[in-house]
Amino acid sequence: MWAGHPPATLCVALRAGVRCPAVKIILGGYGTNSPDLASLVPHDAACHGEGIRWLREYFGEDPDVPIRHPVMHGVVRKHVYGYRSVSNDSAVMFPGLGCRNACFFCATSAKFGGRYIPFLPTGKSVFDFCRAAETELGVREFAVIDENFLGEPERARGLLRELEQHGKSYHFWIFASANAIRQVGVDFLVRLGVCAVWVGVATREEVFGKLRGVDVRGLIRELQSKGISVISSSILFMEHHDREALRDDVEWAVDMDTDLHQFMQLTPLPGTPLHDRYRSENKLIGGFPYTHMSGQNALAFHHPHFRSEEARELTLRAFRRKYEVGGPGIVNMAQTAISGYERVSQDVEARQAQGLGWNPDTLQYDRRNGPVEDPYLRQRIALLRQRALEFRPILWSAWLFSPNRRARQKCLRLMERYRQVFGRPLARDRLKAGLLCVTATGEFARHLLARAAGREGLLRQPPSRRLEYEGPAGNRREVCQS
Repeated sequence: MWAGHPPATLCVALRAGVRCPAVKIILGGYGTNSPDLASLVPHDAACHGEGIRWLREYFGEDPDVPIRHPVMHGVVRKHVYGYRSVSNDSAVMFPGLGCRNACFFCATSAKFGGRYIPFLPTGKSVFDFCRAAETELGVREFAVIDENFLGEPERARGLLRELEQHGKSYHFWIFASANAIRQVGVDFLVRLGVCAVWVGVATREEVFGKLRGVDVRGLIRELQSKGISVISSSILFMEHHDREALRDDVEWAVDMDTDLHQFMQLTPLPGTPLHDRYRSENKLIGGFPYTHMSGQNALAFHHPHFRSEEARELTLRAFRRKYEVGGPGIVNMAQTAISGYERVSQDVEARQAQGLGWNPDTLQYDRRNGPVEDPYLRQRIALLRQRALEFRPILWSAWLFSPNRRARQKCLRLMERYRQVFGRPLARDRLKAGLLCVTATGEFARHLLARAAGREGLLRQPPSRRLEYEGPAGNRREVCQS
């Protein structure tokens, strides 16, 4: 924060070592958990915990004024096989902060003291945000940034009630724990409009309560069969991992055959119980830079079976193994999408014939007297069809640039399945597919050049964005940098 000096003058003054007594430097975010924060960054105050309330109290404002969630596009645009979407058809939503699961390595749980702090506390507040985003931005797809959105089941139930009452259907990308998904059921997620869910599976060793008693593999299959893509995440270099156990865990994760999978390294981030324990046991590598604690590079601690510098290559091998066995993630998502369209279409017809209707109290379909129409689910089926067809033009490029014969055969089988379900592709789909093959060829050439230069690949990063506030009135000027 600053006061009394324009940003340009302030920057010059700071670089020149000029004292600016009117300027207050306030720090926030996960970095404030660093035990050596005072020696790292000169500052006047640091926000620990939830920032909106903290700032209101700092400036003497009423901390209990209702929070107004801004309506805004997501920062990520669709970029596939060299093609970058010119439009942004999704919005980002932050229903709340924190997580009650309190995993020992989790910086989010540590940051907020194992609590959950809701910004959108009810199903109606979430629905009202969705309606506002649809009106202002024209979007119907939402990236829900919440550690465990289904951890508040009453809010999710309330959202579905609002959706059904108003006849609205949206797509949601959510994070959820396996036990929270089991609590509400997969059929509930289908009705809610969840098209993708990120599930942490960690390790085949049962060390996390959120996985205890859950058939994770069976849950994944059910989600995919009903059109919900699964992005799973596991942790490498845990304490029980020797070289054999690490290989077995990688194979276990790959064998789950989720749409996408993330391998992360165990990382003792400041503020977490893991960091505190490793520090007391002298396991932390001294002077390890915080900027390298990405979970994808060297290990920040002394592991009994692995050297710190070999972790990056072993992590890359795990990703390559997933790609070689499972094929392109976009193909897996297409397969899930068409499976969901077929399965849900068949289910709605079968339930109507059997007289089964949705019970919002039990979150199940139960028997009624006579056939039961379900117009809301038929509306969802229309969106499932649209989503499945969006993937179709991608399959040609996926086949052309698949990593091996197994992946190419998977693409061919999926192309045939699309023909059986939807008929021959339309002319516009063929045109899109041809254009994607052209852009994919250019993207492939860029990857080859990157490898020749010694890099694994090309990261797609959005341009950085800086906001400058000038003068007491706080006039804003936006500066974009690549």
